[in-house]
Amino acid sequence: MFPAPANMAEGGDNLLVPKPGFFHLDLFVKDTKDVSPWYDELKTRLDQETGPMESAMTNLLGVFAFYNLRDQGKARKLLESVAQKDENNLNAIANKQFIYGHLMRAKDEMACRDRLQELLSDKSDAARARNARCFAEQGYALAFDVRDDSKDMVSKMRRAISWFESALNLVDNAGAVTIEELLVWKFYLSKCYLRLDQVSGGVQHKAPALTRDDMLKGFIVTRKLLIEVTKLDPTWKHGRFYVARAWAMLGGLESKCNVKVECYETPEYLIKEIPKTKGAEHIGPHVGCFEKAVEINPNDSEIYRRCGHMYLVEHLYENARRRLDKSIDIMPAIATNWVAYYIRSLVNMRDYEDKTKQAIRTERPLPSKELLNRAKDDAIASCKGAATPFNNYQLGKVCHRLAIHPVTEKVEDWDELDDALDHFAVALQLEDGFTNPEIQAARGKSLEVAGEHGKAAESYKRAVENDADNTTYLLNLHGVLKNLLILHRNVQGEHYVNEMAFWITEGFKKYADITPVLRECVLEFASQMIQVCQHLIDRDNAKLARMCLECFEGIDNDTCRTDAESMLSSLSKEASGIDDQLMRMSVVQSEQETRVKIPVTVEKPRHGQEFQYDFFVSHSSKDADWVNFALLPALEVESQFKGCVADRDFELGESVFDNIIHSIENSYKTLLILTPNFVTSEWCKYETEQALYERLETRRGCVIPILLEKCDVPKKLRTITYFDVSSDVIGSYDWLRLKKALEQAPLKEN
Repeated sequence: MFPAPANMAEGGDNLLVPKPGFFHLDLFVKDTKDVSPWYDELKTRLDQETGPMESAMTNLLGVFAFYNLRDQGKARKLLESVAQKDENNLNAIANKQFIYGHLMRAKDEMACRDRLQELLSDKSDAARARNARCFAEQGYALAFDVRDDSKDMVSKMRRAISWFESALNLVDNAGAVTIEELLVWKFYLSKCYLRLDQVSGGVQHKAPALTRDDMLKGFIVTRKLLIEVTKLDPTWKHGRFYVARAWAMLGGLESKCNVKVECYETPEYLIKEIPKTKGAEHIGPHVGCFEKAVEINPNDSEIYRRCGHMYLVEHLYENARRRLDKSIDIMPAIATNWVAYYIRSLVNMRDYEDKTKQAIRTERPLPSKELLNRAKDDAIASCKGAATPFNNYQLGKVCHRLAIHPVTEKVEDWDELDDALDHFAVALQLEDGFTNPEIQAARGKSLEVAGEHGKAAESYKRAVENDADNTTYLLNLHGVLKNLLILHRNVQGEHYVNEMAFWITEGFKKYADITPVLRECVLEFASQMIQVCQHLIDRDNAKLARMCLECFEGIDNDTCRTDAESMLSSLSKEASGIDDQLMRMSVVQSEQETRVKIPVTVEKPRHGQEFQYDFFVSHSSKDADWVNFALLPALEVESQFKGCVADRDFELGESVFDNIIHSIENSYKTLLILTPNFVTSEWCKYETEQALYERLETRRGCVIPILLEKCDVPKKLRTITYFDVSSDVIGSYDWLRLKKALEQAPLKEN
């Protein structure tokens, strides 16, 4: 059992006493402008899941009405309806007290407060039941609040589990509530355990992964709880619903255990109870669990949807389509069943991709695009039902596949490719889509085939920065380098050689082995990679230069291969013996100052009516690589802001002091790149003084400190909110946040 939550006090006789109400909970709806789809989903659930959790759902609907619909009267009526059915429902009384306070009904507010005090001081068996229901309802509300975009997902799920455990601790085997109500709480507790496993270790939110022991414990507890629920009395009016859902969840759990738990064996109870599925005997007993769920409750749309998803995972596309078709037949409304449309889109697209691969492998005609068109229709329906990053991402992928020939990878339909880019852009703007490496990489691929290699490189960079689990780094880092190499081949700009060297260096710091990426680049762009190797040698990066040069061994380009051999032989033996770990921690860079030829990509600033530049960058020359090859491309190439940096934009022949003052006065924002090098630089100190003077003079927030490396931040900057990118070698830079700061309209003087 989990310990009691922190908001719980213990009364006499070890009676756990809750803090009633939903408004005090840390619900994500407080920070969300529009959660009307959740309101609609909850109303649909209320139609299906009537029973012991009906009060929890109605209480939560009251919270939605208050926060989302801005309708305090509707919230009051919903909460009063709970009290009419159960006059002693602790959460309803506490929620009403909150609403009455906002409606300035002081008499009703105080009556609720007095009633709560009276009920919470009671220590009878009836009080145990009330308190237990209060905990269970709060656990339900908190678990419902955990969405893919919500905050503190893991901690919320742990609290929800703790509250359900507290409810069971109060009344289990005490006879204070019915056995059916107990089992329903266990059903929702098992859902919490499964959701905890799902949200733990999330890439987007940097959630801490469960330990192996915690995961196994959760699986064992969940399986035990669900098996208990499957034994609910089927004659109980809500029994069929919960029993069928429990079997479906057991199917999902069996699938997880087979993947995550070594030497896992299915319990005898499941093997005995589940039916044999024709044509799927080789897959595993989880199929039988889903089929049993369908058999028990053939009118439950969600069970068919989950069953369809399971068949998708197993690549049984016809089975998946039949189950998803049935789910949509039962519940065709896209607002409530948009996930089924989304999954059916996945099924049709993956079926097309598998058929295409088989046709190429066997040299047969390619399949028609009928499956892709059906996938697109379903993806469009899904996006109409709910705008999320992943279904817009799916729609973009389908459009991309419709646009590109599967063998030649040439564009066949430019309209579809434009649509793909539009949908990827929408996906990036929704919730945490901008930091999703899969969406960024998919957009990079579409931009690449469209010939927009600068933007493609920037999207791949965002994918590299946010690829926390390093699962696709080879593809993403290759995307960055390939598009920069194409730009260099087309433009012959020195800047691109410098930028490639920078990203090779950063990749070497972050990833275990980038040799396969370098090898691919050498095979396709041998002459450009020779220049990159020379740049690395010139900057004293002998280890990386050697790594790149060794990739030339055996290539067909005789000239480049000979050049590489000559460069390798010229490298000192001492450089080749440098310890890998030391190199990975600190790749030495030359400290000689060079004037980098950064291409000017933006002609007019966003704030052109009032400023010559959107931003001025104050930085140490020793940190120029990050500014030139990470910051400037992200803001100028990707977001089309016009920047000002000394090496590129200062007027020749003017004094440095005049250049600094002019640039700061004529820039909307000044970015201060904080590092140990910055705080010891006299020029940076002068630029900081001028930027702070401009901030004081204009009375607008025109200074944005960016903490690139941990350092002793100057006292004058400690009161200004800074942008921290120091957490990782490459870092998951929140460019979207910086972009928004640069997009804000300038404040007018009073």
